[in-house]
Amino acid sequence: MPSRRAFLAASAATVGLAGCLSGELPNGELGSVDGEWRMDGHDAGHTRRVDNGPSDPATVWGRELDGVRAAGTPALADGRLYVPADAVSPESRSFHRLYALDASTGETRWWAPSRIDLNGAPGVVGERVVVTGKRSLERGRVLCFGSRYGEEEWLYDVDARLTAPPTVDGGVAYVPDWSGTVHALWVADGSVLWSQQIEDTTQRGSTTFTTPAAVDGETLYVGSNSGATGIVALDIDDGGERWRAETEPVTAGPVVHGDLLVVQSYGLVIAYGTDGEQRWVFNVLDSGNRPIAVDDEHVYATGRETLYAITHDGEESWRYERDGRVGAPTVVGDSVLLTGEGRITALSAATGGERWSVTPGGGGDAVVSPGALFVTGDSGRLLALGE
Repeated sequence: MPSRRAFLAASAATVGLAGCLSGELPNGELGSVDGEWRMDGHDAGHTRRVDNGPSDPATVWGRELDGVRAAGTPALADGRLYVPADAVSPESRSFHRLYALDASTGETRWWAPSRIDLNGAPGVVGERVVVTGKRSLERGRVLCFGSRYGEEEWLYDVDARLTAPPTVDGGVAYVPDWSGTVHALWVADGSVLWSQQIEDTTQRGSTTFTTPAAVDGETLYVGSNSGATGIVALDIDDGGERWRAETEPVTAGPVVHGDLLVVQSYGLVIAYGTDGEQRWVFNVLDSGNRPIAVDDEHVYATGRETLYAITHDGEESWRYERDGRVGAPTVVGDSVLLTGEGRITALSAATGGERWSVTPGGGGDAVVSPGALFVTGDSGRLLALGE
């Protein structure tokens, strides 16, 4: 049974949510929401790719989280959305929270104070939800909540700045930090599987990991934002180093799909084989350093107002330009969704031709399931779109 604290918190949040609904936000129901988006970038490789989603969708429900200034990218699992939130009003009782919402209706199941400034999307493993965040400017924390009632199960403190959301795979949460250390924690109880300090052997500076790790098979990949350490491949069992490739600072990625490993360094998209051999470099003009998406044919990277489709051989296949800042790309079957400026546009993955465009008012990163699409908006707003 849920604790009295969890029950009262859920009840209060539900009432507060209902009171904040504006007349402009619909209050429909999606029905059963299948599919999952269990961590940042959808999967452990951060490909931002799903097999299918709604076509030409309309907003079904909208919620404004009570006392919340901003809602972060959620995770989706087992019909629930897990939403990191920044609450700032004196009445909010906690400045940082994690919400669990019913994905079908947006109804609050529970919320919990996180006591840390959350970094991004949670990682969901079975009955547990893992988040990372900042407990001070130079210190981080990993927290685990029970997915059913939101009760805090364990925490792990990191004596370094922490900005990367967790990557979860095989019951382990992988968390790199700004001191150049990668932490591998068992999700079941928070115990340390291994912790590995990665040194910059070039003597050009320290190693700093600001973006999430990517996992493929038996290998974990991290990219350094400082020095010339570049990409480091580690064994997932013990953190032993397999290889490294020197690059300029990694500002997005790593993303891994098949035998292709992709990172971005400011305006350069750089591809490697999973053996560490560099394959190509592509120049992205006026880079916004947004997340990268990958499918079987293309790598999708963005400039400030442009989406580039790059072949796996490093050639430009097509580009899509629009008036206004673009958000992160998401591959949905044979389409690519592009958010930003309150719009969601679906493009043909083959040609870049526009298929449909809607303006729901949410411009955050899209989280997509077969029958639903979720985006965040301003002032703690979350929107659900369906057929």
